[in-house]
Amino acid sequence: MRVSDTQFSQLMLTSLSKNNQGLGEVLAQMSTGQRLLKLSDNPIDSINLLNLERENSAINQYQDNINNVKTALSSQEVHLMAASDTLKDMRDTLLLASNGAISDADRESYANKLVSLRDALISSFNVQDEEGNYLFSGTQSDVPAITPQPAGGYIFEGNSDKRVVTVAKGVTMEANFASQEMLDLGGNNILNQIDVAIAELQTPTANLNNTLQATLNTLDITHDNVLAAVTDIGGRHNNLDLMETSHGDNKLFVEAVTNDLEALDYGEASVRLNNYMAALQATQASYMKINDLSLFNRL
Repeated sequence: MRVSDTQFSQLMLTSLSKNNQGLGEVLAQMSTGQRLLKLSDNPIDSINLLNLERENSAINQYQDNINNVKTALSSQEVHLMAASDTLKDMRDTLLLASNGAISDADRESYANKLVSLRDALISSFNVQDEEGNYLFSGTQSDVPAITPQPAGGYIFEGNSDKRVVTVAKGVTMEANFASQEMLDLGGNNILNQIDVAIAELQTPTANLNNTLQATLNTLDITHDNVLAAVTDIGGRHNNLDLMETSHGDNKLFVEAVTNDLEALDYGEASVRLNNYMAALQATQASYMKINDLSLFNRL
């Protein structure tokens, strides 16, 4: 079979182009350390890598959400514990004030202390985070949880809705507690009851003992609600810790599989590099040698 000069040149150029392309690809792989540089290198592995990347991004988002929820719950726990201490001080003060042998001056003193404790309780539930959001106002975090009224009484602003955060695939966690669910007892609340007790201590009537007892009962229910919320926070923290550990394990697995799919085997790449360079050198040498051949050299 005769091969024309044009055909021969085309064959040589095709060989040179193919080997140059292969050499360029292996050099790019070795410079990046990645086996797959484009989808066409290995479509199946490339698609698997895209899925792993999405999985890793989801895990990162879950981990961020968990950290945010834990921070929010920890902050609320601190203020609920402060509220618990305040309620215990209120109870002790009410018990002391229930002693029928105390003087009017003592009752006035206890009334003044209850005023301070009431204000401290309101402060605990009207606390804001560093961004100015009210922690215990439900999802309406731009308004205070409790607003005292000039004519007496208190308004629970905001709402009792929950801020729900996704912390794993198909798993959500409530990130907040509302003042209403702890303080509003079927239309009655400890703040109103404390104000009634304060008024009785300042100006005692025949209802003093009944008022103080009713206040103690309301206070005990309120305190139980606050402690239940604190216990709930502890349980949520435990669940979040477990999910955080699970996400960490999954992240390590995803990273290991990703590395297996995309990491370059430098030993194998070096062999291919040498093969392409040898092929290029051989093609160039053959081209030059055959191109120099001429019938005139045989005459």
